[in-house]
Amino acid sequence: MREELVQQLQQLRQQVEELEERLAESFLQTVELLGVLLTTVERFYEGSHSRFVSQKAAEVARRLGCGQKEVWETQTAGLLHDIGKLGYPEVLLQKFPPEMTAEEWQLYRYHPEIGWHILRRHRGLQGVAEIVLQHHERLDGSGFPGHLQGHHIRLGARIIAVVDTFHNALYKRRRDRRFLHAAPPEPVEVFHQRYLAALRHLEEKAGILYDAEVVRVFVELLEEERRQLGVRVQQSVPVNQLQPGMVVAESYYTSYGLLVIAQGECITAEMVPSLVRFAELGELPRKLRVWV
Repeated sequence: MREELVQQLQQLRQQVEELEERLAESFLQTVELLGVLLTTVERFYEGSHSRFVSQKAAEVARRLGCGQKEVWETQTAGLLHDIGKLGYPEVLLQKFPPEMTAEEWQLYRYHPEIGWHILRRHRGLQGVAEIVLQHHERLDGSGFPGHLQGHHIRLGARIIAVVDTFHNALYKRRRDRRFLHAAPPEPVEVFHQRYLAALRHLEEKAGILYDAEVVRVFVELLEEERRQLGVRVQQSVPVNQLQPGMVVAESYYTSYGLLVIAQGECITAEMVPSLVRFAELGELPRKLRVWV
């Protein structure tokens, strides 16, 4: 009788573990799907805005000593921080805030709350939803929607605020450059000037608008990556041989104009299966140019 009970308990434990694994896989697929939907609001960026913010925010969180859960929430919030813009008109999406009309600015200001309303409906995304809600808050209370100050703003939101601001300044296209693959390349010296201007803005506003420690760690991360690229070699690598840590040397689009992976994006283990599928469908070359 005891042996039979032990066997039943083992079977039950195995069933629970299998169920937990299926639920975790389903949850990750939901997050991935939401991330794919966000590509519809990223067509005015040179590269994937959400993936850049997600990856860099997660790395900053790790370097700041955050725990695994907080890093994951920051990474996921970085991926989904603009989900509240789904359905926004193109005329608004392509503008920088100073270019918006009063009506457009009011609609723009509401996107963190829309994102919060969408994400909080999932029990597993409550923390992510709070970070998304706060990602436009600023230390001095000048942000929105809640005019929160200092450490009343979650650390994940303070991290995303810095990374998001940098990427917008550097990679959001001006309205005469809607499609990267159809536009003339920007001179290196112009890009470098905008890069330095974006860093200067963050450093000047550190401790005022942005968390000073977050700015310090993020700038260190960017400079490390720039130095590493200087000693890397560019190669054409078969898609099925891509390795985490390789950096994409040019942007790749599908035949219908959807950005698959952006120049400068760091390949992760999770990306490789999707890239392989795109290549099998003929929507990517069999080899990609990467820095190794």
